[in-house]
Amino acid sequence: MRLDRVTLRKEDTVNDLLSFYMGKNTMERQNFIIDNLIIEDDEDITVH
Repeated sequence: MRLDRVTLRKEDTVNDLLSFYMGKNTMERQNFIIDNLIIEDDEDITVH
């Protein structure tokens, strides 16, 4: 599994975003992904 940073804008809906990334995964996999989501403050992000 590859971990990629996901950016959520104010106009994005969480349901659409989760549907895109999670597709038709099993409920077990969906719960694993949801349980491991990390919320970061924009101030912690360094742009190179």
